Amino acid sequence: MEDVRFPALAATAIFLLGVLPAQGQAPEPFDFVEVRVSGTQNVHRSFVHEFWEHGSGGELAAATPFYLGQAEAGIALHRYRAAAPPVPDFDATLLFAGWGVGVEAGSRLRLDGGLRVGNYRMRFEEAAFTGSRNESELALGAVARLSVRPAGPLRVHVSGSYTKVHTFNRLKLWYLSAGLAYRFSSPGWLKSFLR
Repeated sequence: MEDVRFPALAATAIFLLGVLPAQGQAPEPFDFVEVRVSGTQNVHRSFVHEFWEHGSGGELAAATPFYLGQAEAGIALHRYRAAAPPVPDFDATLLFAGWGVGVEAGSRLRLDGGLRVGNYRMRFEEAAFTGSRNESELALGAVARLSVRPAGPLRVHVSGSYTKVHTFNRLKLWYLSAGLAYRFSSPGWLKSFLR
């Protein structure tokens, strides 16, 4: 039931965000770039945590307006420590691309929701399970973010995300994140290149 419930809720929330009236005029595609840096923590318990401690790490992403929403691309890194031998520690790298929509609530508050697709790569400390130290799988996910702009182009944000990794036994990972974002106008050459 969980497999169906969360994606359905995320899709509904993103649809509602997209049809709610936004304040002001929507930016032109590629009008600005927002760079986000976040610290992240895996916060739920699943079968993964019978073998590994909750993973903590970081995320770096860049987003830009893209026709009816925002496009983003980024990388997330997490470290999982073995709870008990004989399983090895592993590092997880998620390379992702996504699309989402958002609404401004006043001049300083913003709520965003989006979907992501990417590659989840695990690098084990030693050969594990299949005799390999590396595993690379498809990952699908959703994210919701609340951000506040204290001044100028700087924003502070908190977010929750869900990532489902298509390993043999599906990994279902929930993360809480917090960080900073900086927005700047796209230089003319970049706008021309992207358009």
